[in-house]
Amino acid sequence: MEVEVRKDVDKHLTLITKFKKDFKIRRSPNFTEIEMTHSNQKLIFNENKDFRKGLFLFSQVRKNVNDWLIENPFGIELSNLPVNNTNGNYNKSNKTIGIDLNHAYWRIAFLKGYIQEKTYLKGLEDKMPKSVKLATLSTLGRPKSYDIYKSGKFTHTEKTEANNQLMDIYHDIRQSTYKVMQEISIALGEDFFCWRTDCVYFKNTQENCEIVSTIVESHNIGWKYENKE
Repeated sequence: MEVEVRKDVDKHLTLITKFKKDFKIRRSPNFTEIEMTHSNQKLIFNENKDFRKGLFLFSQVRKNVNDWLIENPFGIELSNLPVNNTNGNYNKSNKTIGIDLNHAYWRIAFLKGYIQEKTYLKGLEDKMPKSVKLATLSTLGRPKSYDIYKSGKFTHTEKTEANNQLMDIYHDIRQSTYKVMQEISIALGEDFFCWRTDCVYFKNTQENCEIVSTIVESHNIGWKYENKE
């Protein structure tokens, strides 16, 4: 199928409904997709120029992940750690500092082999928005909902089925991040305050900073201070 990236979806939608075309349309937070029924053409619309430059990354990530699944057909052992976790006994009068994992999901996707090095490096280029990298992973396997138009008029909505294998990959990427957070929380004990996705907060001492940075670096992940004065 021929894919073309454009802008101004409303103008194009007005045109194809006026000329009574058959098509289906899907709107997402990141872009709008229109597939023309009889011309084998897919149109992708996004008003953000930088985001449009990164749309190719969606197909690249999907191909890499599908290749990984072919080579690893036995599935993934899934865990269920929370995205956020707080130590209710933490002394909030402590001076608190945070350490943030650098592009954690993207890095872990690469380290686990889900995406190839070429894809990983493309995602790190300066022109590549963070929102694109996150969307390529978060949309893996999710069901899609299309509005169907016949002769320019809406007729019904079609939904695709979820791909659980692909969704499990994204779940594992997230859980692998939280496992690093959990390891840090155990090492810090009562000096651990909370984790928020890929950032951990704790009592600010030199020893604690060394504990956290050592654990993060042991997983081959970069980091930065979140709120260091």
